[in-house]
Amino acid sequence: NANQTCGTIEEMLGSRRRLHVAMLENYQAEISGSLEARLDSEEVKQRLAHDRFATSNDHHRTMVLAISKEVERVVDTHKARDAAWYNENDGHYENAIKEAMQLK
Repeated sequence: NANQTCGTIEEMLGSRRRLHVAMLENYQAEISGSLEARLDSEEVKQRLAHDRFATSNDHHRTMVLAISKEVERVVDTHKARDAAWYNENDGHYENAIKEAMQLK
């Protein structure tokens, strides 16, 4: 009986972390999709048609890669935190949410 309760408590404590990480992963997918769509947009194609330097050095793709890596770094940092971190101090969770919102 006690083991069943412990599992339930552990699941409850882990739910805040799981939901937060899932939100970040959704943001990551959304940001990635938006960046790819932007790269393929008419606006970018028109800008690149008039900017040989950017086109020849692939600056637009380099910038997208840098943004994607930064988003991945943030997601990985949040994934690396254990469930207790999200529950032991509401300030931790509040800061994690703020950081996630800054990604968008």
